[in-house]
Amino acid sequence: MKVFVLVFALLFIDSPVPTSEKKKSKFEGSWKLLKYTYGTGKDLCEVPEFISYIKNVTKTHFSWCSFNPEDGKVVGVGGGTYHFDEDNYFEKTDFWYPTGSGIPGTETSFKYAFEGKNWTIEGYVKSLKLNPSTGEFTEIDSTYMMEIWQKLE
Repeated sequence: MKVFVLVFALLFIDSPVPTSEKKKSKFEGSWKLLKYTYGTGKDLCEVPEFISYIKNVTKTHFSWCSFNPEDGKVVGVGGGTYHFDEDNYFEKTDFWYPTGSGIPGTETSFKYAFEGKNWTIEGYVKSLKLNPSTGEFTEIDSTYMMEIWQKLE
């Protein structure tokens, strides 16, 4: 009887939780960009109607796409992996289009906040310049960025 109770208890202790019941992070889901600013001293701007930005975040990866909602033409895409801690959200960009930005391979740290269905990130993104003789990118500056995303249902 003691062995039965012990085996029964171990089943509950070591029993994996089905994926559908695991708690998702607040980051996971699909998001639409509402407002943004790039550079210091600028007010937040509304995203114009002729462009739409969607970001999808899974347990370990993110991707975004900007496109014209009227004709469906893609303007840009990017993505990679992410992680977070209590104060910061980190994106490591693995791919980016249009090419030539030097952003792939970089990691950016953002402060983040959630308020209702909105997610705000802010930080400094690196500005890189291509050295044509070596083919390597060097950091030349960093630019302040703030974005407000709204969770899509």
